[in-house]
Amino acid sequence: MSTEPTSIEGSVTPPTSIDSENSGVGASSQAEGTTGKRKAAPQSSNDVAIGYLRKKFNPRGGLVQNGKYLHMKCMTHIVNLIVVEGLKDMNISVEHVRGAVRYVRQSPARLQKFKECVVVEKIECKKMLCLDVCTRWNSTYLMLDTGQNFERAFERFEEQDINFRAELERGEGWPSVDDWANVRNLRDFLEHFYEVTLRVSGTSYVTSNNFFDELSEIDILLRDAQFNSNVDFSVMAIKMKEKYDKYWGDIDKMNLLMFVACILDPRQQLKYLEFALSEMSSSKKASKMMQKLKEFLYELFDEYKPPLYSTCSQSSVPTHVSLSEPQQKIKRSSLTPKIVQALVCTQDWIRKSSSQEDIKKIEEQIQELDKIENGTHLLLVDAKTILEHSRTYSRPKYNSIIT
Repeated sequence: MSTEPTSIEGSVTPPTSIDSENSGVGASSQAEGTTGKRKAAPQSSNDVAIGYLRKKFNPRGGLVQNGKYLHMKCMTHIVNLIVVEGLKDMNISVEHVRGAVRYVRQSPARLQKFKECVVVEKIECKKMLCLDVCTRWNSTYLMLDTGQNFERAFERFEEQDINFRAELERGEGWPSVDDWANVRNLRDFLEHFYEVTLRVSGTSYVTSNNFFDELSEIDILLRDAQFNSNVDFSVMAIKMKEKYDKYWGDIDKMNLLMFVACILDPRQQLKYLEFALSEMSSSKKASKMMQKLKEFLYELFDEYKPPLYSTCSQSSVPTHVSLSEPQQKIKRSSLTPKIVQALVCTQDWIRKSSSQEDIKKIEEQIQELDKIENGTHLLLVDAKTILEHSRTYSRPKYNSIIT
């Protein structure tokens, strides 16, 4: 009896076939009637949903650039499509290992005997064999990840079960030493995509600033894999790169907000983005893209500037007090962008690392510090005024004494 591998948080179920990349797309246009009406262009459900959201939110002023960049393609779904394309023509070595795992998992008695072989071979692995599901590439990775640890156990199991090798040779085939080497290479290759899927699927931390970084790493990985000495591995990488280029090959067709999130990350910024783009495409195209991004950043700044100034004016603080002109209005100055950024980052840090009680204590301490600072400022002004008055009234007396 086969057992499905335990699902891991963040894993994503890939499509069952390549046709599923068009899931949600209208299967057909409006049927052409007897009157000879022209067929309507097919429209995906994504386009319909995005159009509906724009229609609802644009009148309220709640969308950036009037919703031009509202649609962001799901990165994990595209990663799934890329890997599925590479594994469509499954490597023969994977078939051999799958057959061995299936044979052991088909019977509780076989599985128990296999566990005894694991103990005899002194294999220290807390995981146990798991059979993959054809519709989930991440389960194939988990099967290879666990199975490659038990190569010696399979060899000893062959000695215990006389039907093991004979049945495999009639079916998928017996996993040879070369097969295990190929499986380990494939496992290492798939690990990158598996880890990317987990990282960008997180829900308890920000992920948008890592999208482009992950994307560029996949691009480099696929380009290097195309020159692998193993022909089957190289062919698989070429197919995956073609699928990658379909969605991310043309930088001009990508959502610009993905790049903006990277630029706003202090660890990356414009210099890193320019370097990464030059590695992914020609220098001329990268330079053109950087110019386009800078213009887009100015557009975003112009759009955010009025609400930012409005918010800052409400949070302004007095910077000058004149005692000689009590009726004069107190001058105010807006917070600088750096101060706003520091306040926002500090607020996020406090919310993330502190409990509600700690936050309340910190807020009380900040209020106390504000009172102390205001009181100290007034005391300094009063002391300075008294000192000036004392010098004014005492100066003639000192002069008469000196003369």
